[in-house]
Amino acid sequence: MSYVIIINAYKCSGCQMCEVACSLRNMKECNPERSRIRVVKSQLDGQLGFVPSTCMQCETAMCELVCPVNAISRDPETGARIISEKKCIGCSSCSYACPFGACFVDRRLGKSIVCSQCDGDPTCVKVCPSGALTYSSADQVNITLKRGAAQRLISARAAMQEVVEPSELPEDRDPC
Repeated sequence: MSYVIIINAYKCSGCQMCEVACSLRNMKECNPERSRIRVVKSQLDGQLGFVPSTCMQCETAMCELVCPVNAISRDPETGARIISEKKCIGCSSCSYACPFGACFVDRRLGKSIVCSQCDGDPTCVKVCPSGALTYSSADQVNITLKRGAAQRLISARAAMQEVVEPSELPEDRDPC
């Protein structure tokens, strides 16, 4: 069964503990620049916001498809994408192909790196003080996303019915 790191940006405080813990575990140094999870900072209407970003473990991973040396594969136990350091040539094809910017070439290694989910026990999730990161089965995530989408549709439908009375709609038009 595949697992994924779920990100709740609304809970992220921007503390960067996930980055520090990730770089320490994977690169043996406290250096957020070498982390496989990144906290992206943005400002909108004077509000500072933080969004952690990491590999989304895509079902059809573009990074894997474009790799010219087949260095990227899926770990059969965790479902995480892994990059073979022996095969990787550091060409950055995966970096350009990933829509989330999760693959990138580590300057010191000269090889691409990506979140491996710490072999099924993600350190970033453990150290996140605000609960912005959780680790769940991909199946559970799909169910949660579907429920959220259904709730948004129900809310939109209810809001539409409050604004427009059914009697105001043209007869040939279904209010839903």
